[in-house]
Amino acid sequence: MLKEGRKIVYILFFISLTVWLISFVIKFLLPISIIFCVVTLLLINFFRDPDRVVKKNESILYSPADGKIFGIIETDNTYCVKIFMSVFNVHIQRSPTDGVIKKIEYKQGKFIPAGKKESDIQNEQNTIVIQDQNKNEFVVTQIAGILARRIVCWVKEGQSVHQGQKIGAILLGSQVNFEFPKNKYRLLVTKNQKVFAGITTVAVKIQQQ
Repeated sequence: MLKEGRKIVYILFFISLTVWLISFVIKFLLPISIIFCVVTLLLINFFRDPDRVVKKNESILYSPADGKIFGIIETDNTYCVKIFMSVFNVHIQRSPTDGVIKKIEYKQGKFIPAGKKESDIQNEQNTIVIQDQNKNEFVVTQIAGILARRIVCWVKEGQSVHQGQKIGAILLGSQVNFEFPKNKYRLLVTKNQKVFAGITTVAVKIQQQ
């Protein structure tokens, strides 16, 4: 379980247990205790941190997040894959490749529902730029949503990261954008595809002639 969620879960569990015990005396509290129990179980599921074996491969880029691709933006130089994470997805972000954290930029903002067009620009977000040994840059942007009110970043500028390493999390429903160089990698995913951090291959390196 994410350490950021343990305190919340413990408090709700204590409240659930207390209300349930009191409900033996005050009967109308029983439905309330059930509601607290359900919410606690949902949060335990949300804050889960499952073990994953990431197979290292320098020729591919893994998805940085679990969720569903709701958009792919293509420019002259880059691809930007937009991933929507519902409250039922694992909300941990992982590094798509080996590299060094070149830059981290946090920006305060609004809490428009994740997936909306304007959320990319107006919402609170944290941008992590990873540079590989060939000076290619990969940008993972954590974007808050209407429920997600806290972005957690576990890396620092100048830190080396390995492929599949946990780099952060967003608490409750949210969005992650992943941008990478178009001339170096071939896109393998499509819109509406489900992806998993450190498991799903988003792109493969183009072999130079």
